[in-house]
Amino acid sequence: MSDDLLKRLLETTLGAVKDLGRQLPDNQRAALAVYCYRRAHFRRLGLALAALCSRHALIAEAGHAGEVIFRQASTGTDIDKDNRHRGHKAPVSLHVI
Repeated sequence: MSDDLLKRLLETTLGAVKDLGRQLPDNQRAALAVYCYRRAHFRRLGLALAALCSRHALIAEAGHAGEVIFRQASTGTDIDKDNRHRGHKAPVSLHVI
């Protein structure tokens, strides 16, 4: 499978998640954003959903972590990704397939 195809698939998925996320109440959207963000393999989906959330809803859902997620979603940066470039290990996800 080509990198271009994978990229298009991910972009389509992110678009669908945003469309679905807009249909949820803000508190449910925030809960889903935090859930996805906390899993390394869903982090981009979590940030895409968090971009649709209010700051208040994310903080109510996850406290200080909600504030961090809100800032990352607002600025389009991923602090963990930046840290990996500095020699840190990638986070581990315990998702069972």
